Amino acid sequence: MKTQLLCALALLGSLTLQGARAAEEAVLDIYVVRHGQTAWNLEKKLQGSTDNVLNETGTRQAQELGQKLAGVKFDHIYSSGLQRAKDTAAAFAGSTPVTPMKELNERSFGKFEGIYEDERDAAMFAEFGKRVTVLDDDLEGGESLQSQANRVKNAVAAIRQQHKQGTVAIVAHGGVNPLVLSALLDIPVPEAVARIKQGNDEVYLVRVRDGQPPSVWKQVVRGTLEQL
Repeated sequence: MKTQLLCALALLGSLTLQGARAAEEAVLDIYVVRHGQTAWNLEKKLQGSTDNVLNETGTRQAQELGQKLAGVKFDHIYSSGLQRAKDTAAAFAGSTPVTPMKELNERSFGKFEGIYEDERDAAMFAEFGKRVTVLDDDLEGGESLQSQANRVKNAVAAIRQQHKQGTVAIVAHGGVNPLVLSALLDIPVPEAVARIKQGNDEVYLVRVRDGQPPSVWKQVVRGTLEQL
């Protein structure tokens, strides 16, 4: 009887350990990265789908990002199809495969693309601010927010289908990454776009577990210590 009890306890301990390992293995970490700075970012111009490259600061930010994430072993990296995102992804990819996805491209802002986001185009920028979160507004020749949200949601679903566990990165844009979080955290699209503002050198980590609410972390650097 004593031997049977010991065997049963050993089996229970083994099953518990296996269950804990399975639970641990079921975790998917998604790093959400915004591309480095471009000339239009610096000039405060609304960039949208215009395919600008990183400027000198953006290249440095991408290189520093590679240093910050050097200890993270990524299974795969997904980037927007625009050059500024692809170059940012390349800066920390190493030997990790990178897949550009046009579904992660920034939205075309129609007649507002290229305007200044300050008093230089004050009236146009004020109009843009009123219209950018209206779901069915294509901004006169651009893309509607609903269309963008749908394709980003499909991209996130495809990535999660491909990766049930492990660690991946999504490298995209200031208008895309709030939609990534909208899809992962079930936040209404207009609210996510209006409230989530990610800087060029900021990184979010979303940890996804089956049956549990996702957890979110933000990397805080010296320049943003006030956010602690």
